[in-house]
Amino acid sequence: MTTDFETRVLECIPDESELLLIEPMQNPRGLIELDDGRLLSTNIQGASTSADGGRTWSETRPLQGANGGVISGRMLYLQRLRSGAIGGFVIPKRDAREPLYGYSIAFSRSEDEGETWSTPVSASEPYNNTVMHGAAVTHTGRVVASVYTLIGKTLRQPSRVLFGDNLARVGAHGWEHFFTYCFALLSDDEGATWRTNEGKGKWGAGGELFVTLDFSAGGHWRANEPVVAEVSPGHLLMVLRTPLGRFFQSWSSDNGTTWSHPEPTALAAALTPASLDRIPGTDDLLLIWNQASPDEIERGLQRHRLSTAISKDGGTTWLRGRNLFSVYGEADRRFVEPPPIANYRAQELSPRMPVNDIQGTYPFVTFWKDRAIVRFHCIERSHNIVGKPGEVGRDLPDPLRLGRQTDTYISLPISWFYQDLSRFG
Repeated sequence: MTTDFETRVLECIPDESELLLIEPMQNPRGLIELDDGRLLSTNIQGASTSADGGRTWSETRPLQGANGGVISGRMLYLQRLRSGAIGGFVIPKRDAREPLYGYSIAFSRSEDEGETWSTPVSASEPYNNTVMHGAAVTHTGRVVASVYTLIGKTLRQPSRVLFGDNLARVGAHGWEHFFTYCFALLSDDEGATWRTNEGKGKWGAGGELFVTLDFSAGGHWRANEPVVAEVSPGHLLMVLRTPLGRFFQSWSSDNGTTWSHPEPTALAAALTPASLDRIPGTDDLLLIWNQASPDEIERGLQRHRLSTAISKDGGTTWLRGRNLFSVYGEADRRFVEPPPIANYRAQELSPRMPVNDIQGTYPFVTFWKDRAIVRFHCIERSHNIVGKPGEVGRDLPDPLRLGRQTDTYISLPISWFYQDLSRFG
């Protein structure tokens, strides 16, 4: 029996998709296909497996260390290493009193298809508050983790939206007071040792990736939550989240050692992250992201559509596909004209939202056989209620958290992403 929330999710996803799972968002997973065709899922509680593509799961058991202990923390971004082992990035458990962005990243390997794991090795620099969002294994076996760090204070002064008789937060990080830049963590020995990309932390060397417009005349702009993929041997693409109405991109021609200055893509995007993956058995790249226009962003509708695109030339150009999620249903538009490069954020008081408003954002993809399993966050607007009109000022209190915030898993045939492709623009 479905709940009203599940019914609303079903209204927003394609008819061809299979709804696999809806669970609390506080339970993020790593996901990978095993040699025997099962799926392995890891989360802060441990590991479980599925033999039917994520429809049913075994009982969760702790992540067993090879030395007999238990691996503690969240294991995410599982990767098949060149040796055939599985690698996973571990976000250690943190004290609730620590800052939200006070993260470090470790790496662990499994030689036996997830039965046991090596003692996690630190991958990030000490005291650097590294936050991870993606990883890839290149043709040489190099593990490349796309990460970012934050400078400043997470001072929240977001906009509000009329929602029923209440006001709710909207716009996410559009009003926060901090700067972010991206870089890569590299390992050539399957996670035993790590270093940053060349030039990181060296004065004037340019190893930190952020946006600079018109030789600084247009300002310096944050970039964060990068995703990475190898597009040809030694040639890597990194796609960066920005507040400028588009994704920016950076290229590496030396297997992730150095990176180009970020430049704008032709993809209209809200200040939200993407997923970027190579489709198995092809050289094609699949991108899933929150495509949004400036008007939608300003009205607080920047996470209401998850669009798909495929590139057959390593990310140089993109073919627009179908919408994976949309509050407007399957009749929603598939193409948003890339806007002029400018800072876009929600208004301080946005127009009223419908009572059944939900968001879909933060997509992650795992391929299983001939299908793609896509996980994304679904958030009810009521989750962000802050009070009634007249009760709050510019500095809003924490939301009342009345609504649900979940991870939603759907499954689609890989062929679905190739239907009705057309060029952007």
